[in-house]
Amino acid sequence: MSQYLLIRRLQVRGANAISSPLTFGFPAITAFMGFGHALQRHFNGDQQQGNFQVLGVGIVSHQFEMLDHRAGYSRTLQLTANPLNEKGERASFIEEGRCHMTVSLVLEVQGLLGGRRDADRLSEIMFAKMKLAGGDLLVPPEIDFISDDRKSIRSLMPGYALMDRRSWVCDAMQSGDDPLAVLHRHLQIEHRSQVADDGSVSWTSQRHRLGWVVPIATGFHAVSPLASAAQTRDTTTPHRFVESVITLGEFVMATRIESLPDLIWRYRHDGDLYVCVQNSDSPTP
Repeated sequence: MSQYLLIRRLQVRGANAISSPLTFGFPAITAFMGFGHALQRHFNGDQQQGNFQVLGVGIVSHQFEMLDHRAGYSRTLQLTANPLNEKGERASFIEEGRCHMTVSLVLEVQGLLGGRRDADRLSEIMFAKMKLAGGDLLVPPEIDFISDDRKSIRSLMPGYALMDRRSWVCDAMQSGDDPLAVLHRHLQIEHRSQVADDGSVSWTSQRHRLGWVVPIATGFHAVSPLASAAQTRDTTTPHRFVESVITLGEFVMATRIESLPDLIWRYRHDGDLYVCVQNSDSPTP
């Protein structure tokens, strides 16, 4: 039987904000799922078949700060200045967008038989050994067991739960729309002007859908067949090249969640797709 662990208001500094080759901002869903998987491996230690399992992760955002510079509609990332090389020039480097955030994570887990003792050990592991999306944890995590009820859901406030909206993209694709055009249509803001009889001009702004709709990176799509690769750390696992899967998500007020399972992201493997979804029955674009 599954249990729910609530990691309350995890303060993260310097997290990776480049979620895909096309988007930046809130970290990719795979970063949070990877955090849960790493926690499972650390807790089980050398026991490859340990009892503790993280089945899924729910994400609630309380605060987010993108480290960038804004000038009108233009935004540029705050980048580090690397030391000069022997020629007195800046060495080339890969741009790394960073962000600060405060999030609560709801972990759907199995195998925590030690109760409060296991929860305290998980907190020690997180603070001593782990990062979240490449960012540092500022304080030891506070972990509680919660139940699937309204009281537990209300405890996530004030916060916004990140929900899967890939169905919007799939529905539009079935009508023949290009998926990238669907993303643009949901994210763009249309500004329209109207001239009154007295010559005054009024402006209105409108989006395709109401709500806080965002692009999210939810996994990967294979672009090459499985094959062995030379000079890898794991010589037994096949290798393949992939590209990011980007779809739509929505931040909604946490109290709008009907039950905790609706919040949980889980892994899904479907042919060449390796993605994270909230509804296992949902289509994958």
